[in-house]
Amino acid sequence: MRNLIIRRPDSILLLLAGYFALQFVVRLIMPDAMRYDEAQQAFFSQWMVQGYDSQPPLYNWIQSAFVSVFGLSMASIAFVKAVALVLLYASHYRLARELLTDKLFAALSTLSLMTIPQIFWEAQRDLTHSVALVICINLFLLAAIRTIKAPSTFLYAMLGLTAGLGMISKYNFALVFFGTFVAVALNPDWRSRLFDRRILISALVGILVVLPHGLWLIDNLSIASGKTLSIMAQEAPENALAKLLQGPLRFLRIVLVILAPLVAVYVFAFRQELVRSLRQSTQWTRFFEHFFLTVILTILLLILTIGMTALRDRWLMPFVALVPIWLCLKLQASAVRPSDYAQRLLIVPLIVMCLAPIALVLRTNAPQLFGSYQAYNMPYGDFLEHVTAEEGRRPGLMLADNWLTAGNLHLQMPDVPAMAIVYDHLNAAYQWTAEKPILLVWLGSDGSAVPKSLTTWLDQKGTAYRLGEVRLLDLPYQHSFNEEKARFGYAWVYTR
Repeated sequence: MRNLIIRRPDSILLLLAGYFALQFVVRLIMPDAMRYDEAQQAFFSQWMVQGYDSQPPLYNWIQSAFVSVFGLSMASIAFVKAVALVLLYASHYRLARELLTDKLFAALSTLSLMTIPQIFWEAQRDLTHSVALVICINLFLLAAIRTIKAPSTFLYAMLGLTAGLGMISKYNFALVFFGTFVAVALNPDWRSRLFDRRILISALVGILVVLPHGLWLIDNLSIASGKTLSIMAQEAPENALAKLLQGPLRFLRIVLVILAPLVAVYVFAFRQELVRSLRQSTQWTRFFEHFFLTVILTILLLILTIGMTALRDRWLMPFVALVPIWLCLKLQASAVRPSDYAQRLLIVPLIVMCLAPIALVLRTNAPQLFGSYQAYNMPYGDFLEHVTAEEGRRPGLMLADNWLTAGNLHLQMPDVPAMAIVYDHLNAAYQWTAEKPILLVWLGSDGSAVPKSLTTWLDQKGTAYRLGEVRLLDLPYQHSFNEEKARFGYAWVYTR
């Protein structure tokens, strides 16, 4: 395989397409319960609206559109994700090809993403919006670089389109836009591109793309920002100096942790050549250096300004995904022949591609090897089968106190609407009749009372109701190995 890639670098596109086709199959043979982002996509697929929660809606719209045509299933969730991951790598390769004269360098840069855990593991396992963001960043930078090289009306329009899509993929795309603006402005030969009249076309197209969600955002700013701001302020120390230092130190630590495997692989592959290449400079290496520096300084400024003390590695993953291109640009500037070093560099990505699917299957289908269960092992299907058989009817609505439960329940019964009280602005059309009562569901309860948040929702409906017996049901996890069980609380709600 390594020899094939060295001889025909474009072959990595077929390799990656085959790899993610395999990952699609792997997801289908894993248990059918879902982690957070997958469950959220299943839950949100019930609506096609301007906005949903603290994340922009691009991925939600794509998933909802796909579900509206093919129906909700584990396959429809996994297929969209697999295609998105193929596009992530393919768009990276296309961007690298625009900048690197040797196709093999572009292939090495693309496969280097397999050395970044947040991409080869977390993105495959759960992330959705971050995957969409990386794709949009690649496409936006491709449009920007091509515009710098040979501006045209079409490219300025594409610049606006990709910028607009980036903003509705994830809000921190704004850092990419700002970083690119600064990097272009600092180059005297490129600065004129910013003052070309055709940039107004970019602005117009970008505004039109963002406008539907932007209008929703204006009216729902608290929904869009509340969760993120609460995460940023988690675990804040009381001491003022400690609070001031904690955010920047965590940021730097996360950057180092994310970059460590990538850098280690490049040191292993290129050794002294990598060190020597860091002294080389071209207009494109400087472009990325100005871009990275702008993004880093902006993030640090935001951390200090708003007192951010908690960060998530997935927030930085989209920017780190560009580092392999910068490293390859440096090596290219140092006149390094990639064919001399590709054999060593390709070892780790290809090993990862062999081990990751196996690890996913074993972690969920053989949890006894790890001594614990994953969210995938929750027996939602068994739960619904039991309670509907016991009641002798199907619910008109499934109501949960969180979207993880609601999304998983909806996947098991796609024809039954599901709602989560944490999203009180998202209301599904449902029937509440004698033949179709509401099913209340909650997890992990040790008591016999319905969570107050669920009864409050019922009371606010202003409809007379009768609450059935509150029950607890313990069911074995999927692929249970030690007779451990997951506990579900539930109650049927009847109309009077």
